[in-house]
Amino acid sequence: MKFRNELSTFATIIASDGRVWRVGLSKNEGMIWFDDGWQDFMEYYSICIGYFLVFEYEKRSNFHVIIFDTSTFEVSYPYNFEKPKKEENLIHHDEIEKEEDYRNQKGSANLDSSRSRHECEMPSKNCKMEEPVQVKTDTTDNGEDEHPTQITDLHKLKALLEDKRIFLSRNYNFSSAKEKERLFTLARSLKPRNPSFMIVLWPSHLYSHTVYLPAKFANKYLTHDIEGIKVRASNGREWPVRIGWKNSGCNALRGWSKFLNDMKLKTGDICVFELIRTEDLLLEVSVFKESGK
Repeated sequence: MKFRNELSTFATIIASDGRVWRVGLSKNEGMIWFDDGWQDFMEYYSICIGYFLVFEYEKRSNFHVIIFDTSTFEVSYPYNFEKPKKEENLIHHDEIEKEEDYRNQKGSANLDSSRSRHECEMPSKNCKMEEPVQVKTDTTDNGEDEHPTQITDLHKLKALLEDKRIFLSRNYNFSSAKEKERLFTLARSLKPRNPSFMIVLWPSHLYSHTVYLPAKFANKYLTHDIEGIKVRASNGREWPVRIGWKNSGCNALRGWSKFLNDMKLKTGDICVFELIRTEDLLLEVSVFKESGK
């Protein structure tokens, strides 16, 4: 493994729903595996035999992960803003690198330990969920967690959008204060004449070649016998996109990746799809580049 020597004794796994997990990382005899905390991660996302996970390594033991189920669809991620009961499982973003540096300076980050590989069973679909590891936000002077503020802001954004019949995925979470401000500014300026939905592009949308449509939009304006739609850009160009239904969710499949590539879309770009025709389904897309261009 190219980056084997720079790996620490723990790894930071960032899922497509924005949650950050810290798990143990071990290596021995040329093999590398996750251990402590990995079982909690698998149980939280109900990862079973036949699922496959795509990991993108960034640096300093940080991984982005995309989770696919046995049908090769990206899973529908849980939506849960409850505050974890176990304070010790919380991760501060600004502490991740500090702790890694501290471990390396101590010289105790030797991964070639003699401890045995952690053996675990793949969880069943009806397994009991454990409390997830979540990112802890900064606290106020009185020690109260400000995480509810983020929940309130999300509710305000969705209410603002839905008042204009624009729907946002229930799994969406702000990635930064800058993105939050950008979305509120955009939401206030949008004036669609027809039902619409908004997609903020994550790495999973680009790598998995599929995207889930917001459930509220799909269930309200689409029927389960629909197999395809057309997406039209402002210049008149159109892309046929096949859609599929799974677990009461609707996702765009074949044709989605071509649309992304042709439009040169990247992580952080925002797409607003407006339903122009309901018989011969047509979505008109407006793209707002992350760079502002």
